[in-house]
Amino acid sequence: MFRRWLVAVVALAAAASPTRAQSRWENLGNTVKSSAGDAWDVWTSPLRGTSRDWLTAAGAVGASAAISPLDDDVDRWAVNHRDDAVFEFLKPLRPGGWAFSGSKITPVAIGALVLAVAVDNQRLEEGLFGCATSYGSSSVVRTFVVYPLVTRTRPDPERNNGPAASQGDQYDFDFPGSGKWGQHSMPGGHLANITACVTFLTSRYHLGRIVEPVLWATVAGVGVARTLDRAHWVSDEMLGLAFGYAVGKQVALRSSRRDAKRTSSGADAPEGRESSLFVAPGLNGTRIGWQWGF
Repeated sequence: MFRRWLVAVVALAAAASPTRAQSRWENLGNTVKSSAGDAWDVWTSPLRGTSRDWLTAAGAVGASAAISPLDDDVDRWAVNHRDDAVFEFLKPLRPGGWAFSGSKITPVAIGALVLAVAVDNQRLEEGLFGCATSYGSSSVVRTFVVYPLVTRTRPDPERNNGPAASQGDQYDFDFPGSGKWGQHSMPGGHLANITACVTFLTSRYHLGRIVEPVLWATVAGVGVARTLDRAHWVSDEMLGLAFGYAVGKQVALRSSRRDAKRTSSGADAPEGRESSLFVAPGLNGTRIGWQWGF
């Protein structure tokens, strides 16, 4: 899994734009400011929602509610199959796995950011901040808006491999919400966060036929892993998927508009030589290097 995310970072760097007229620190400052604006836009978007936006949101909630009667059936299946050998490949994404938290991915992202600033690669900076902004914006909405208003008990709220669900267990809601972990099933948090990041990356950049499917396969893996570990009802995972997609898409749209504005104003025009990182898949392996143009 570490290799997959490293390949994603390299692929994003391969889309490097030429050295810009602004200093690298000005570019970084602008990226940080833009990311803060993106987060604020996500958090305040309900205030600007159109009738179509609200209809789409209602459709997502309705679809989740429609499959909720099957939640207990899926949970019983998870209890019976969570330790099957066929799911061994998901071990890194499950509790105790190296990719379960951000402790392993964060150093890679920080290293990529240092590289981006060092070579003045604004596109890579924007990609990293865009992913982080999408991920963080999703988390903030869940933590400070959804959970205080309404909570839903997880299939295994005590994390002690309790008994499988019975019909009706999935309808344990509380109003107002709660700060207890066991009450935070809705929406699927891990899935919402990773979906927001991946949606941003794949909507904003062309990462290729290899990297993009790998990223979306990771999203699917997170969803299955969290269901097997009984952290969320499957209907909550669907809601998290829809929510994360909406957040990532919005951040990508704003980023694309800024890029189009810079391009049209000539802000990306190179001064003299250009440089970029490249990745070239081939029959005998993949070549990674640096190319210069004069």
